[in-house]
Amino acid sequence: MRKKEYTIETEHGIYQAQIWRDVVEKIYLVRIPAFPELATFGTSLADAKRMAKDIILLHCDCLLKEGKLVVDDARRVAGNIPKSRVLTPA
Repeated sequence: MRKKEYTIETEHGIYQAQIWRDVVEKIYLVRIPAFPELATFGTSLADAKRMAKDIILLHCDCLLKEGKLVVDDARRVAGNIPKSRVLTPA
């Protein structure tokens, strides 16, 4: 199964999502290379893209609430730099 890359734009940045079809299960599997721990799926390609955006947003929201910085695939940073100027990457 060949993975295709799609650009997913969110309020926290732009990320690449690898999406491929599982013929046996009849679903589209999704992996976000910027966040290797994330995986999701959709019943159609459009649904898989929507689910990719949702999981990225949720993950970034959690990281930002923990006070961490989030760097997207275009190297843009979301979050606040702490007063100590010591950065904690996500």
